[in-house]
Formats: sequence, C-alpha cells, structure tokens
Amino acid sequence: MLVTAAFAMTVTYKPYGVPDHLRDQYDMAVDNLKTRQVIRQNLDDRARPVARIDQQSHDFGMINPHSTASHTFEISNDGDDPLSLSIRETSCKCTIGDLKSDLLLPGETTEITLTWNTGYKEDRYEQTATIVTNDPLKKTIELKVSGQVRAKLVAPESLSFPKLELGERGEVSFVVYSQLWENFVISKVQSDLDEFEWTAVPADRSDSLLVDQDPLCAWTVRLSTLVTKHGEFNADVTLEIQPSDGSPAETRTIPCQGKTRPPISFASPEIHATDGLDFGTLTSGTTHQFHLAVRVHGDKGRHVEVLDHSPKELSVALAATKIEGTYRLTITVPADCPMVVFNRRDKQGYVQVGDPDHKEFSSWFPLHGAVVTLD
Repeated sequence: MLVTAAFAMTVTYKPYGVPDHLRDQYDMAVDNLKTRQVIRQNLDDRARPVARIDQQSHDFGMINPHSTASHTFEISNDGDDPLSLSIRETSCKCTIGDLKSDLLLPGETTEITLTWNTGYKEDRYEQTATIVTNDPLKKTIELKVSGQVRAKLVAPESLSFPKLELGERGEVSFVVYSQLWENFVISKVQSDLDEFEWTAVPADRSDSLLVDQDPLCAWTVRLSTLVTKHGEFNADVTLEIQPSDGSPAETRTIPCQGKTRPPISFASPEIHATDGLDFGTLTSGTTHQFHLAVRVHGDKGRHVEVLDHSPKELSVALAATKIEGTYRLTITVPADCPMVVFNRRDKQGYVQVGDPDHKEFSSWFPLHGAVVTLD
C-alpha cells in the first residue's frame, strides 16, 4: 500500500536589518502605514482637511537659566475642508502652547507658539506639545523644543587616580568651567589625601572636554598625592571658587579614588590570588618543595628578604635571580617534619616577604595544608 502524506509548512521571514528587540516597533510602524494607505485610498475622491507643517522641532541652543524662550511653528491647511486644531497637552507645566486659530479654511495658515521657562534647570532639556487635528491621516502632531541651559559651574562628579606603586606620587587633572561667569578663580583646594598638592592654570580651549560646551571661563586643576599604603583609597577633594563679579564664593566637593599595587607580588601556577598556596595533605618521611616567583614593584633595587613565616616546621628561602627585582622563593617541607595542621580557618600558615628596614614595604600570602605521619 502506498501512503502519501502532505505537509503544509509556513515560513515566517524576519525583516532584513531589524533586530529582534525592535521587531514589535517595526511591525507597528508597518501596520500604521498600511492603515494610512487604506484610509488614503478611501479618501482620494472625497474632500478632506490636510494638515501640513514643515518644521516640528526647534533647538534653542545655549540659553541662560531663569529665562524664557519662545518659538513659533506654522501649520497650514492644504485640503478642501476646514481643518480644526487644538492643543491636547504639553510635557511640562513650564511649557505653554499658544494657538492663534483653532479652525483653518482651505489654504489658510496659523501659528502655534511654544514658550519654555528654564527655571532652575541646568542641563540639556527637551519639551513637547501635542496638537490634535481632524485630518484623518494626521490626527496628532507633536511639536518639540530643546536646548542647553547654561551652567554656572561644571566640575566632574568623581575622580580616579591611575594605578600606582607604593611610594609613588600619583597625579590626576580635570577641568572646571562656567558657561555664565566671564571670570572666576579657584582660591583653595583641600583634601585629606596624603601629602596633597594642587595647582590650577587657565584651561586650553582646545581641550576635548570643552568642545561644544561654550565655556566663558575654564581652569585645569591638577592634584597629586603620595601613596604610603597599598590597597584602595578614597577621599574627598573640596574646591573653593570665587567669581570675579563679587558673587559669594562657591564650593564643590568631588569624591576621588585610587588603588595601589602591593609592593611585592607572588606568582606560581599553584597559587591563588586571594586564597594563597594550598599544599594539600602531605606525608612525613619525604621532602616536599614548592617554588614561587617574587617580584618587587617600584624600586626594584630595594633589598627584600623573608620577614616571617608559619608554621615554623617549614623552611622558607629567598634567592635573587638574574633579573633585577625578581626572586625565587622556595618553601621546603623537610622529611623529618612532625605532624602539623594549618588548613583550618582558625589556623592557617603564611609567608611574609619585604624590606626589613621599611616594614610597610612588604606583602604576604596564606598557606594551607597538613603534614601527617603514617605508622
């Protein structure tokens, strides 16, 4: 018996160039376009209003705070029936829409003025107003005004020092500028950073941070600190700024952070960055050795040695290599090592290497393991 089966398969093709996360938005736009085409076909032989607007957005550019800016848009009726207009809403109470005429006969034009009050805002802004019409193909029109409110003072929100070596002086620079003050000075800069120093010089207007910012006055501030401890550090930098027009001085506090590399680092395929070196469980009666590379950062000519280690049943030796600042560290578990356990949270081992004359120039890593005797 011959059995014939027919299968129907539907293949859905994705629109080329449209990512999946924009698919719904794309499909909606296509549906709207199809709907408009149907409406247009049904209306081709009928008289109707046609709303035309050549400009729907306007950028004021830079404007002063606490000021008012207005722009007028024109709407025309290119259809054969009267066009009705009304302002449905604005995006904010500080945006006011003024419509000169709410009914346009064929061929007439009217104006809509959007007025925006900047208030206390300092930043880029964008406000809109929605116009409702009886044009079946353009039921709403969105008008938009935007711009940049001049800032009295602009400074970075935070600062980061580059990665530093212990004993190294780190530096960071930034720009402070005003779009309102024609002149100001930075009278004082304070911080609890170690051996903190600062300078301020007029900024180069070609600085990339000032491009398109229209500054009236700008300063480049350079900060420096001497790193005396390794690890992360955080501090605040407070600037006192005096405008030349006699206005009261202003202050800006900027948090800053940085990180200092350990003065000495240890490297081995068997060592973990935070957990250290794990021996596992070893049996006595046999000598066991572990080797690590030790690297001195910063002053590579500095003398370093093994400062301490635990447990004392182990022996630790440090030998210089041909490369300056690089040593070979050997940890030996002697054959006659007695039973010792150092793999618990409350009982761990360690090795500390550093400069015996400057104890702050040292690093250490934990040891985990156990040596057992078998009868």
